[in-house]
Parts: sequence; structure tokens; C-alpha cells
Amino acid sequence: MNSSSINEPCYGVLCHRQYVDRVANALLAVDDEWVTINDDANEDVKPPTFPSADQSSKCLLVPTSMEKGPRKSRTGYSLLVVQNCMVSPAQLPPTARRQLSWAGRLSHKTDLKDHVVAEDDNIEETNLTGKKRTRSNEKEVDEENDLYLSIIDNTAVEIWKELIGNCFDIDKDVLRIDVHPKTINSNSEVCSALQRCAKAATSSVLDNPIKLALSASVVTTIVSVVFISQQIAFWGVAPNRQHFEELNQTLNDYATKEVAVEATDSKSGLDLDKPSACQIPETPVSRAHYKLAQVFEDDKLLDKIGSLRGINTQGGKYSKKLLLSHGSGLDVGASPGGWTQVLCNQLGIPTVAVDPAVLAKRVASLKGVTHICAELSSKEAIAGIAQHAPYSTIVCDACLSNPKALIEKIIEALESVKHFLKESGNENEVVTWPLCTVFTLKFPHKTTGSIARFIGMTSEALPGYFRRFSMLGGQGKYNVEVTYKICHLFANSLSERTVIAVFHCN
Repeated sequence: MNSSSINEPCYGVLCHRQYVDRVANALLAVDDEWVTINDDANEDVKPPTFPSADQSSKCLLVPTSMEKGPRKSRTGYSLLVVQNCMVSPAQLPPTARRQLSWAGRLSHKTDLKDHVVAEDDNIEETNLTGKKRTRSNEKEVDEENDLYLSIIDNTAVEIWKELIGNCFDIDKDVLRIDVHPKTINSNSEVCSALQRCAKAATSSVLDNPIKLALSASVVTTIVSVVFISQQIAFWGVAPNRQHFEELNQTLNDYATKEVAVEATDSKSGLDLDKPSACQIPETPVSRAHYKLAQVFEDDKLLDKIGSLRGINTQGGKYSKKLLLSHGSGLDVGASPGGWTQVLCNQLGIPTVAVDPAVLAKRVASLKGVTHICAELSSKEAIAGIAQHAPYSTIVCDACLSNPKALIEKIIEALESVKHFLKESGNENEVVTWPLCTVFTLKFPHKTTGSIARFIGMTSEALPGYFRRFSMLGGQGKYNVEVTYKICHLFANSLSERTVIAVFHCN
């Protein structure tokens, strides 16, 4: 047997099955691939590849029967062991943490891969329930059962050593034992094995010398165990506060409360409810708010924009509001205004919101917001957009199932704005550098194959669209470099992706 401690942070996580890759990549700080396009380059641009956390040796996806089931049930969750974590599950944004039903810090690994089952005839052993059983040398299911019992017994021995090393008081302390994957007897078998270890070590006359409980208010110590196979187990021991207050009480329903959305009436723009929080302009008017909010919480993106402008993104609390302050913000298909809120409140830039539908009153009343209540391609919209040019940020979360058609429509409208500025004698450009664009790609189907096909088709078309964007500023005189990536944000649905691009002139 080989038992070892894990030096790097390692967590066992129960994650909704549709968020496995996103959560694991976030814990491992795995970034989507950035692709660079330069106008001088003649070679074909290779579409980005997308990281898959479950293929990484740092993330183990444990087979479990809980992966099938409705979204809100525990049977809709996958079990992960994520090693070498760069961040704790508690540090993920609330849109990610609400998809986690449990997390446990794992600090040790027990490995029995060198274990050999004894082949002596009629060997009598005691199983975890204390009953006698006889094992023959026949190659039957008994061998698998023996391995399973061995990994439980050996893990229990190591856990007991760790508890004693942490000054565990058998008379005062109360344990909670979380075992995954959940099987009929998994928890009770580990509890029984640990009780036997304690009884042998303390010479207790009690059958169950260790006090066990489930309530967070009662237990003092939590033991987390994840069985990877019948030969490998990860486990960890944590005090009550570290496990509950600092970790699990930031997940699931606790995190859902942080994802506050106060909806508005689609006709009047007034708040549907009237709680005090609803009157705060920063309260999101839609769940889509959290998509763009996550984009502009990406330190790598902020550093990229900041370096292009010579701004230190780590300089202070409000440094983010300087990053794109050299131009206006344009939100296409803005209603009810979730992304407009981010541009105004998070980036602090004047924002033009274009949508024929009503904008939420508390968004429209934000300082610097201009609502153009018209179709993007209309004369009214073109003139209004031109009035507030140039733009340093252009975003769109419009509901259109053909992403290529959506991007084409945006570019055509901005090209009309450029023509309008030229005809009116206005010397302003449509965009200014560096320019950041964020578009949601909404695909018509949720099957894996369909999503992959649409991502491939969109990726092939993006370089051409970006070159047209490059012609909107500087009268086409500059060599513009574009760096972009396609990512799956936590607030994206299964059939959505977000493309983020940064343009700058060399």
C-alpha cells in the first residue's frame, strides 16, 4: 500500500454535469486559447481549440450513477477530483458556485495498486459489518469486493492517524464523514472501519467510541473521502469552520442568493416587484448581466487592454474604469439592459443602448446611458450611433439563433455609421483603439454535435468579420492586430458561447 499527502490544493467536487468543464477549468485556471490575426499575415488562421478539463490528468471524473437526472436534482451531478487547484471552489463567481452541491478539501491519497489478493483456500476474514465470510481462490466477484474492503480499511487507518495527529479528542469531538460516490453502504462501511480503528487504538469497551453526526452546528471535524476506484482513494480532514463556513456555505443555494436579478415589465420598464434592493441601479435586471460581468472580471483580458493603453490594471480599486474610457460603449440588442449596466457601472463609460424594445427604467436613468429605441439598421439608429462615436467597446447579447447573421448585421450597421460620418463631414471615427468587442453566439440546437458544427462554422468566418471591424477606425490606414477567443461563460446556456476580441493598431 502507498499512502501519501498531497502538497498542492486538491478538492472533491459535486458539480452539475453541464458545468464540469467550466468549473474544472476555472479551478485549474485553464484559459481558452487566444488567437491572433494580423492584416499582414496571408496564411489561413487556425480556429481556436477548446480546453477540456476532464481530459487533463489534473482532473479526474469519477463514474457515478448520479450523472443522469433532472437539472435541479442531485442525480444531475458529476463527481470530480481536481488536483493542483489554483483557486478554491469558494473563490469562483456565484454563477459557478451555485452549480456545486458539495466540495471537500482532499489532502491525502491512498493507493493500493500494488495490493495482491491472497489466494489461500478457505481464508476466513471479518468484513466491515463484523460478520464472518469465507473467501476461496476462485476468480469471482470476491476479488473486487476484497479490494474494495481493503481500500476502505487502509484509508480508515490513515484517517485515524491524521485525526490523532490533529489532536482529535475522542471524548469531546464529533465527526461528520462524507463519502463519495454515494452507494448503499459506502458511508456506513467507512464509519464502521474508522470506529474499529478507534476502538483498537483506545482499547475502548464501546462498539462505537467515535461520536458521529451530520449537523453542521454539532460536528467539530469533517472527513471527506472520494473513492476513485477499488484501489485509489482521496481523502482529507478539516475543522468545521474550514469545511462549512469557508467552503460549503458559499455553494449551491447560498450562491444562488448572490445571483440577484430584479426583473422589469417588458412594456413599461418598471420593476415587477418593489423591494428596496430593486431600487438600486446596480441590481441586475437580467441574468445576462453576469455574462458580461464575468468577461470584465478576467484579469488576463484586463491586463491585455491595460498594457495596450499603458495603464496599470493592478493600480487601484477604480483602475478598471480607465481601461476603455477613451471611447463610448455600444450595446446592441440591449433590452432590458443587463449589459448596459455592466458598461456603465463596471467600466464607467457612456453607453448607447440600441433596441426597439423598452429599456428598464432604472437602467435608462443611469448617468451616461442613451437609449435608441429603433432597429439597428434604421436611419434613426445609424444617426444616433454616429452622434456618440468613437466606440471603445461594442457588445451584443441579442437573441438570434444564427450568430454569423448577427455579426454580419452589426458590421453592416457600423459601416453605415462610417459612411454617415463621412457624408456629414464629421471627423470622428466609428471606433477607437484599443477596441474590445464581446458577442454572444446563440446556437439553435443543444446537441454536442450541432454545437461543435456551429462553433466550427463561426470560427472560420470570424477572421473575415474582424478584418472588416479593423476598417472602421483610422480610415483603414493602420495595420490592426486582433486577438480573440471563444469561451463558455458560467452564465452562458449549454448552446451559447461568447467571443471576446481585442483590436489594436501596430
